[in-house]
Amino acid sequence: MPAPLRLRLEQELREAVAERYEHARTPVERTNCQVVLLTDEGRTVTEIAWLVRRGRDQVRKILRRFRSEGLAGLVPGKHTGRPLGVTPAWLAELERVIELDPHTVGVDSAVWTTRLLADYLERVTGHRTGIEAVRVHLHRLGYVCKRPTWSLKRKSTEQAGWVKKRLRVEALLAAAASPEPPPIDDLLPDPLLREDVPADLPWLLRLLPRADVYLQDEVEVALHPTLTRVWCRKGRRGQRLVEAPGNNAKEYGFGLVDWRDGWFDWQRAPKRSAPPLCAQLRRAVERSQARGRIALVLLDNLGTHTPKGSLLVRALLQELRGQLVLVYTPTYDPEANRIEWLWRALRRAVTHTHTHVSLPPLLEDADHWAHTISSTEILRQIGSPFAEADPIHEQELPFAA
Repeated sequence: MPAPLRLRLEQELREAVAERYEHARTPVERTNCQVVLLTDEGRTVTEIAWLVRRGRDQVRKILRRFRSEGLAGLVPGKHTGRPLGVTPAWLAELERVIELDPHTVGVDSAVWTTRLLADYLERVTGHRTGIEAVRVHLHRLGYVCKRPTWSLKRKSTEQAGWVKKRLRVEALLAAAASPEPPPIDDLLPDPLLREDVPADLPWLLRLLPRADVYLQDEVEVALHPTLTRVWCRKGRRGQRLVEAPGNNAKEYGFGLVDWRDGWFDWQRAPKRSAPPLCAQLRRAVERSQARGRIALVLLDNLGTHTPKGSLLVRALLQELRGQLVLVYTPTYDPEANRIEWLWRALRRAVTHTHTHVSLPPLLEDADHWAHTISSTEILRQIGSPFAEADPIHEQELPFAA
């Protein structure tokens, strides 16, 4: 018969156990504290087992652990469970196929599930496992289940002259960080690209010392909210609901930012058209002329942005010849225009899961964001190398709109 367990606590230790009982992180830890406190009161193991609804052997185990480990013995130990044994061939095949389209390995599905992976790996390697083993090993390989995002990389690289256009943009942005443009060879990520250098790149680089480099783009501000992950209660019923408008009213924000100092121009318009673009380009030229410089603007080649697609743009370039230079980014390549990165901040602050029922309040929020974001934050958002330097404008930015 096991010897009775006696326990008498010092006042300080008793208070510490009582404090741990009140602030226990888990029910098991609270029960362990209760067992120790009841034993200190003189209760027998049988009485304690009845009070806490545990077996007598379990009560003795808790008390022995407390005697040997003290307060640390009240925290339940981690249960690692049985090892999820898999063969090296099984693990290698899992790592190989997880990035593949299931159809390429004979699985009739558009996406992988843990059940499909378990069945496929059993068929190929002969090693049978459950779906939990698949999930655990995917986590160990660094995989989580989340929604993918869109990419236009393949479509953009298929365009004629994509390499030259992308190289022109990247070289200009990199050279703008130096007082004097470095040699072209120093701007190339790979010497093999020397044959793809655009013919006008040397001329554009010579303009940089007396040019302000601007990035221009438009962003849609729509009544239909953009969605992102938010905190919700567990389960389908706990999923947060966002009202969708019956009529998706929208306007467009025209943005233009100085790559070097973060100066930002913002204007809204009912649609993406040439008149608001030309007005914005005029403001950029006026600003640069006041500084004794020319305006070099990087923008996408939407039809209303080009002299071929817009008579207004053609007339503007003729009027401001020598004061305005437009450089176009590749088609289907939004990452080439870094101001696209700035719109991520706009969506986080304004359009993601918004609750406005009409467009005007949403537009007011967009205007407030555009007029209050600092130049330092803008430079960080667009990935400018000047973001690490001291901000040029400590005061509020002189917005044009």
